[in-house]
Amino acid sequence: MAQRADVDRVTPLRTDPTSAPGPALGQVLRENALRSVFQTVVDLATGEPVAVEALVRGLHGSALASPGQLFTAAADAGRLADLDAACLRTALSTSQRTGAGAGTVFVNVSTDLVDVPSGGHVHVVADLTERALTTRPGDVFRLAARLRERGWGIALDDLGADPAALALLPALRPDVLKLDLRLLAARPEAEVATIVQAVGAQAERDGSVVLAERIENAADLRTARALGATLGQGWFFGRPREDATAATREPLRPVARPAPLTGSPFAAVACRRDARRVDADVVEDTLRHLERHALRSVEPTAVVSLGTASAERVARHEQLARRAGFSLSLPGADEVGAVVLGPHFASIVLARPVGAEFDLVVSHDRELVVSVLAGLLEQAPERTPERTREASPAVVDLAPAGQRDLVATVSQAIDDDRRVGTGTGLLVVGVDGSEGSSTASRATVVARMRRAVRSVDRWIPVGPDLFAVLLTGLPRAGSEGVVERVADALLMAVETSMDTHPDVSVSIGASLAPTRAATGAEAQRQAVAALDAARRAGGHCARIWPV
Repeated sequence: MAQRADVDRVTPLRTDPTSAPGPALGQVLRENALRSVFQTVVDLATGEPVAVEALVRGLHGSALASPGQLFTAAADAGRLADLDAACLRTALSTSQRTGAGAGTVFVNVSTDLVDVPSGGHVHVVADLTERALTTRPGDVFRLAARLRERGWGIALDDLGADPAALALLPALRPDVLKLDLRLLAARPEAEVATIVQAVGAQAERDGSVVLAERIENAADLRTARALGATLGQGWFFGRPREDATAATREPLRPVARPAPLTGSPFAAVACRRDARRVDADVVEDTLRHLERHALRSVEPTAVVSLGTASAERVARHEQLARRAGFSLSLPGADEVGAVVLGPHFASIVLARPVGAEFDLVVSHDRELVVSVLAGLLEQAPERTPERTREASPAVVDLAPAGQRDLVATVSQAIDDDRRVGTGTGLLVVGVDGSEGSSTASRATVVARMRRAVRSVDRWIPVGPDLFAVLLTGLPRAGSEGVVERVADALLMAVETSMDTHPDVSVSIGASLAPTRAATGAEAQRQAVAALDAARRAGGHCARIWPV
């Protein structure tokens, strides 16, 4: 993949010290001294080439030969948009000139693109990055609409970098979903499973094509097939070429999209669903039920809220910003409501004031919810603030006394279970919260978790806002399932506190013995490492070592 303006800067690659410095960036742009090479995209079932991706290169042997050098120089000069436009012009002209025929050419497109050029006789698919989708959703949705008006296809690139982007897939409806095998390899197995299921569901619903990137060997090819990809690209199929002759098959078919809705969100839903006349309390309760469902969801979920909100709803929105896959609040003019969309759930609640009361509409029609959400995101501000997470220490540090006591207790339990052929589970529970969370709020949440623990398990305080749950006598074949159920019970106890204590959350790390830990000290280290991973994932979740 070529480096683009909407991804992080990279360190320039070293060039041959004996080579000439080459032209400066300004000269490269004035003289269009760029070139494109093309990486083949193949059908994984047949091995036949079906498309190409255009990659940018500078002049051979110069100080601006690689994509990293070009884009770093452009960032330093404040000319990223100029370089993006030049790369796109070069890719299109080279593909048309070197034999792409009427095939498909993938090109990298920045969200700052101003003028959308014609692809000529080539079917162009624009690669938009997952990172841009989550940080600049309004720009991405507006650009996608302009590209589609010109007949371009849309691909979402770098899937696997940020699971939050999965929440917006149904609304964007890309024609091609590009899985990056290297990014997925760095993710915990549970997150990979979530990504694969969401991508598979999206592909089945809309007919999107799944393409695996960075296939470099036979093992990568097997992985790509297991992930559900039908197309692939990477060095396993050959190095990039100077011509686009591989893009000779008929163009990839675009995903069918419904006509955009007209009028306000309320009007769009009310013409399909009957409105009810209710008071403000009913509106607030209905919104609470929907937004709490989004907070409990284990799937990547997009939540867009409209209009003014009560203090309680503002607190829920702060939780959603920390925990949901994607959360955005928009001014709603005379309307209030919320739209929630996930891979397997869709709902919308909208209300419009009528005197002292409200007209309320509710729908679970997925196509309607998707259309309303897409329309709202096209109106989103140019840049969405980065999602924040609940403050928590990067690494858990047990106090020495608590550490010694816990290790001794767990070691004795492991020895006892080993003698009778059963297993041991250790959960380390961290109570987190925003800066304003009170001691009383945390104490209430801890008390509810304590009541949720099974009577046969031990609840052990080990430090400030840190607790251990020791499970003994576990069946070795099913010990992980028991640990998961106990962790779920603890998290559910916290969820029942959301309305009264929205500023408190919990993260859990776990280890199993003897399958993963042989000693009490090893079990503690593993559980603490898993807790740290749960907190890095955003909190209000559980992780079992290894992570």
